[in-house]
Amino acid sequence: MSQEPRIKLVVTGDDFGYCPHRDKGIVDCFHAKAITNVSLIINGSSAASAASLAQRYNIPIGLHANLSEGFPVCTELKQNSSLINGQGVFHGKMGIRKMLSQGLLDMSEVRKELCAQIKLFCELTGINPQHMDSHQHVHVLPGGLSFTLA
Repeated sequence: MSQEPRIKLVVTGDDFGYCPHRDKGIVDCFHAKAITNVSLIINGSSAASAASLAQRYNIPIGLHANLSEGFPVCTELKQNSSLINGQGVFHGKMGIRKMLSQGLLDMSEVRKELCAQIKLFCELTGINPQHMDSHQHVHVLPGGLSFTLA
């Protein structure tokens, strides 16, 4: 009786869905066995087509939660939110760090946005995320972004 080989190292291609050119490179890396899975950035310009690529090539896929770049997914937060600046986009890598350190982020809005990203992920892929990580590592920032979504 043969056993499935154990994965000893997980290498994730993140920012999947950011743009078609990046997506092609990530798929090429998966085919070359340079990566073992991908993380879909759900508010990226090619998120829907990237989700289709993952399904077509049977690539394990998780969510690359994004609170620092681009537009929010949650409709309710697109106009007035502590997560966005005057142009309606996330505050950026350093901006979110500053907002968090100064206690200016409404954590209920963070929760709403992450829930909206998970929901859209499920709609695009037809599955629950196999893992979750975050764009620009905002989940490891001190101040409370690491909480469990119920």
